[in-house]
Amino acid sequence: MASVDESIDEDDFYSVSYTNPDSLEAHEMATSGEDGKHSQIQIHHKLTPRTTVSPDNNFSVYMKALSTASGMGIEEYVINNNLTGREIKIKDVSTMGYYAVAFSPDSKMYAAPKVVSCENGRNGQYVIDICSAQTNELLHREFTPFYKESSKYTPMEWDRSAIYGIYWSEDGSSLAYEVLAADVDGGNYPTTLVINRLNVNYTELREMNGYVEPVAEFSETTNVSEEQAMNSMPVEQEEENPATDEAEPVAAPGFGILIALSALAILAIGRKLNGGSR
Repeated sequence: MASVDESIDEDDFYSVSYTNPDSLEAHEMATSGEDGKHSQIQIHHKLTPRTTVSPDNNFSVYMKALSTASGMGIEEYVINNNLTGREIKIKDVSTMGYYAVAFSPDSKMYAAPKVVSCENGRNGQYVIDICSAQTNELLHREFTPFYKESSKYTPMEWDRSAIYGIYWSEDGSSLAYEVLAADVDGGNYPTTLVINRLNVNYTELREMNGYVEPVAEFSETTNVSEEQAMNSMPVEQEEENPATDEAEPVAAPGFGILIALSALAILAIGRKLNGGSR
């Protein structure tokens, strides 16, 4: 279903176009730190969540204060169907980037970085969830080698990490995601940026979401049409041949014999006339 290319470089990252080109601004912020260590990105302070809009403008994802039973508003990401106005909460989205999700080229799916909590919320591991934009149902979950720490113990060398950006390629075949992290001595600022690329089977994802590739449908129709045309060709030839034969003049049976007898009769009459004249 999927494979991961770890630690891709800038050339690999920019070798494809992405469905939300505005999100590249966040990537440029992370890669252009004044001291080369991304210290201009102060987590929880400089980043303001922005609305992510699907390529067809039918869906949008944004952060919203949702009321709770206690009356307190909790900020959560929601996906809104711009055609129907239906709004659905997206649970557990975890990103420090401007844009929370990446939409697929056909706008039927979105990918979001999330955290799978374990051990009473400690050492929650990041995943990339690919969901249906229409129903918000999970289609595929990919675990990443990064963790969101909430305790002193960590199985990694990093003390803190956060998914920073996520990008879906315009051809649908891959998603790039970035992790900003601080090592043990990194303080409050991230010091490391890692970019991974998740390669996916876009056709399979579309089928899981209830869609069939238009190219496949076209190919099947084309093949059937060609096969029917090839099979019907001899039939058309057979139908045309009798009409062609009828159009050509054909001698009636025995017509040649009548001509021969007529010639003999004329010859005999000629001889009698000659004999009488003598």
